Amino acid sequence: MKNNEKSLSLNYISTGLMVTAFAVVVGLLYTYFFDLNDDVLMKDILSGVFTGTPEGNNIQMLYPISFVISLFYRLIRGMDWYGIFLLVCQYVSLTVIISFPGKFVRRLNGLAVSAIGLIISLGLLQGHLIIVQYTFAVALMCGAAACLVAEGKDKTALVFVITAFLIRSEMTLLMLPFVMLVLFYRFIESYKKEGALKKHLGFFIAVAALLVLSEALHFAGYSSEEWREFTAFFDNRTEVYDFYQVPDYDENSRFYDEINLDKSEYELLVNYNFGIDDKIDSGLMGQIAEYGKSLKQEESIFIRIRNVLPLYFWRLRSVRFPESFEYPMTDAPWNIVTGILYVFAFLFWIFRYSEKKGYAGAAVNGALRLALLFAGRSSLWLYILVRGRDPIRITHSLYLMEIVVLLSLIYFAAHGAEETDEADNSAVLKKISSAGTILLVLVSVIFIPVQASVTGSECRGRIQYNRAYQELEDYVRANPDKFFFEDVYTSVAYNDSGYTYSQKMFGDTDNSELNMLLMGGWASKSPLEKKKLRNFFGNPSMEEDVLDDRAYVVVDKDTDISWIGAYYGYRGIETEVTSAGEIAGEFTIYKVVKK
Repeated sequence: MKNNEKSLSLNYISTGLMVTAFAVVVGLLYTYFFDLNDDVLMKDILSGVFTGTPEGNNIQMLYPISFVISLFYRLIRGMDWYGIFLLVCQYVSLTVIISFPGKFVRRLNGLAVSAIGLIISLGLLQGHLIIVQYTFAVALMCGAAACLVAEGKDKTALVFVITAFLIRSEMTLLMLPFVMLVLFYRFIESYKKEGALKKHLGFFIAVAALLVLSEALHFAGYSSEEWREFTAFFDNRTEVYDFYQVPDYDENSRFYDEINLDKSEYELLVNYNFGIDDKIDSGLMGQIAEYGKSLKQEESIFIRIRNVLPLYFWRLRSVRFPESFEYPMTDAPWNIVTGILYVFAFLFWIFRYSEKKGYAGAAVNGALRLALLFAGRSSLWLYILVRGRDPIRITHSLYLMEIVVLLSLIYFAAHGAEETDEADNSAVLKKISSAGTILLVLVSVIFIPVQASVTGSECRGRIQYNRAYQELEDYVRANPDKFFFEDVYTSVAYNDSGYTYSQKMFGDTDNSELNMLLMGGWASKSPLEKKKLRNFFGNPSMEEDVLDDRAYVVVDKDTDISWIGAYYGYRGIETEVTSAGEIAGEFTIYKVVKK
């Protein structure tokens, strides 16, 4: 037993070193990026770029983990601690996941199996490892937790689950049913053993208790009246923009009249620059969210499910090479790998139980387990498709968890055969695992060059695209006596090339406060935004600060700026908007003054 544990520990260490070398090599070949401007803003809040001080309340994460990361920035300000944290999370999780098949692929040593796992990972998630997003990092952590649960390492699994929950609670809750399904499968395999129920129920209760504790600590970190008000606004804003959208003004004019929202204010909602309007608060945003929800729910849930079923089944069977990192979307090779594992998991269960129950009974036994998994995955897929939120950082995460559960079923089947000393069947299972491994490697090898091309193209495109943004930031920092309010959609993209603003990790890190602020977005109306405005203007009202002598507005040169004059005109303030120059041939700097 001790020798076996020592061997497993050495395997983890060897695999960890291999993954670390891989992480360094791909970082040199490409460049690590934060995927979205959301990730960059989170990093800016934690590092002090946003307010001048590293902040423990970064809004998107639960308070305990964001507070800890902010402490590292307070200790050494010039390090990219948030980027380091995400990479550690994803690569430690990847180490656990690719080590897991070594427990049941017996014809190869553990390190060789891990190397194969790394090859398959390159075919599946190469882009996600380079273009890093905290949502997918959470999925990797939950995948690692599921592997550890299958092996019975509940305490370590608990660390992964809770850390993932602290990083992004909503995503962890979406992934958690898969982890609990592995726990359920493990219980079925061991329920006759003494203390099995207590052990499995204990893990479930521990997870629930720590999730509640995490939420309690988070609530304490956001317990001030100002933060509670913002949290309500944030939740309502998420409902509006992520799920229901802003209802059309002309088609719903009666509703907007009832809430006393003018057409010029409606335009602020559409272009996301609502931060300039002090009237748009949590109550008003809540009314819009509720109204948008009522419009969307005019169709019953059954009709909405029926409408997305063709898309759901199409995504199951559609096979094509990816053309770019995200759009147009393709689920290949994720759906191919998942389909292969369903077949081989089924074969494992047939031969695992064939001597006890006959082939028919064994087939039923395996089919029931797989049917439970497929029903669960279908429910989660339909949930995200009905809600209209299916970016690859979510859909690929669902595939990842499904793959891990299938590997867990194979693991249980292989260990069940060993424990019953079915020598003949064990030999068959080894052949099946070898065949499955070869097929998965073949699929991955076909897709690796395509993924490498897509990832390389995406990185080169981002580097080129971000040069204009870097020139804009250099200009802003070179004028510290001025303050720049940036149009939200300009901050995302300045043309329709398909690229959006992101930021390289580990570049020339400058974590000093930036004298620029979005005019909306998910941090708008927050105590942090008010702190930033107070730091520069002494006044937390963006509506007033935009008219300050030191204030300027940054907009994509092709964007109509008339909305800002219309808004102030509705407020009874006559303004003049004039150009104060261009930056990088892409951005226009405007000055807004009272007449």
